[in-house]
Amino acid sequence: MIISTLERRCPLSERNFHFGYISCIAVVVVVLLRITVGWHFFYEGVWKINPDNQFSAIPFLGLAKGPAATLFYDMLPDVDGKTRLKIQEKEDVPRLDIPSRKVSVKFFPTFEKEWISYYEKFKNYYGLNEEKQIESQKLLDRYCWSAYNFAAEIETEVEGYKGSYDRYIQSVATGANQAEHQRKRDWDQMLKLRSEVTKWSGELTGYGDDFQMQLWHLLDSDQKAKGMLPPIAYGNNKIFVTASFLGVNSWVDFLNFGVTWGLTAIGFCLLIGFCSRLAALGGAAFLVSVLLTQPPWPSIIPPFHPEVGHSMIVDKNFVEMIACLVIAALPAGRWGGLDYYLWNKLGGKKLWEKYLGRFCCCCCCKTEQPESAK
Repeated sequence: MIISTLERRCPLSERNFHFGYISCIAVVVVVLLRITVGWHFFYEGVWKINPDNQFSAIPFLGLAKGPAATLFYDMLPDVDGKTRLKIQEKEDVPRLDIPSRKVSVKFFPTFEKEWISYYEKFKNYYGLNEEKQIESQKLLDRYCWSAYNFAAEIETEVEGYKGSYDRYIQSVATGANQAEHQRKRDWDQMLKLRSEVTKWSGELTGYGDDFQMQLWHLLDSDQKAKGMLPPIAYGNNKIFVTASFLGVNSWVDFLNFGVTWGLTAIGFCLLIGFCSRLAALGGAAFLVSVLLTQPPWPSIIPPFHPEVGHSMIVDKNFVEMIACLVIAALPAGRWGGLDYYLWNKLGGKKLWEKYLGRFCCCCCCKTEQPESAK
């Protein structure tokens, strides 16, 4: 009798709901599911916002496995380092200690081009006087020569790396040997090659970061009051439109911003029940991308660590994705959420009926017809 009363008082939609009525217990469970999933997304986003945690999307994309891995690798700027680590020869370069003597040097065109560009922006933005222009030019020359020496030091290693990388790409592309040991060897080779790129490019990026700080120390208090210029971005990591106030100065920054604030927004909307269906679909789409980067398939190399559990096809990300789809399929935000007011008080229901209602066969969106129309 109690369950029957609850079913009568808590219909899922209206009286013409064709599959019967839903109990208050089911409503409470669905709302709790929405809040639980929302908290997971929200906390994940908030954790990434904290700068102390140094979140980066690069490991998430760079360590993708499975058939869609190359799609995620292509999202990363110069993942193979061939643009940043390109070494060329330049003649008639004045020596740092004896400017009257000119020599031939090896250099990194990508890095030197961006350092010179940053120097010109710096000089014009802060209005450097002649004395500071001379000092800043000396700094630029000093760091360029550090890069020249580094290029001469690692040129042979970089050429060897390029040959190894080409052989690795050929091995993966042909797919002639799909034995498990060969796929494990290819994966280990990729990690080794990526570590070499990270080591060399990290060294050069460090030169650029230090160069920017040394230039900053040349400024007086009035010039520093104008704020710092955006950090240098190299190669295809540059973007045409930056937003320094949001910390978006490069393509990688844009990826980090999108993941961080996307998760936070999805979680917050699910927590308060605002645009719950849209937020749940966004969460499901994100989890699809996670499943594509780390598919829980038995043939994936390398396999997941046993410490995270054992799964085949269905893992915790897949389960949460299905939970998001369940939330998107039900009016969970109208049960204990702001969607109730959005739907009933702010015209959401009328807009749906006017523009989209006729395309939806979902009984949750149907309204009760008046007795005269029956």
